Amino acid sequence: MDLQEQKKLTYMFITHDMSVVKHISTNISVMYLGQLVETSLTKELFLDPIHPYTKALLSAIPSTDIHNPHSRVVLHGELSSPINPKQGCRFAPRCPYKTDKCMQPQQLEEIKPKHFVSCCRAKELLKK
Repeated sequence: MDLQEQKKLTYMFITHDMSVVKHISTNISVMYLGQLVETSLTKELFLDPIHPYTKALLSAIPSTDIHNPHSRVVLHGELSSPINPKQGCRFAPRCPYKTDKCMQPQQLEEIKPKHFVSCCRAKELLKK
């Protein structure tokens, strides 16, 4: 991180370990089967994740607070084929909020300042 600051470097770091990402990143982009589902400043993403997959990833971080443990989001459903994915949101088969509209192509939309989500129900989920 010192080198990054001194040399004005940018790193692309790929992992499922969100606790590491939180420590070293200023911006985070979350992908599911090669499709970008959410991107935001790190602090914002950890405070208010919107996409259901992002929420599931963050819930997998072990809690160190025994007085306020967080609940784990357990994903159900079949994985989409990474070789021949269906049209629309690739997370839809595992999403508890899916509708027929999820089978249409999704686009990143700025839901909050500098917080983009690719989900047709993102504005609804913002309230949940």
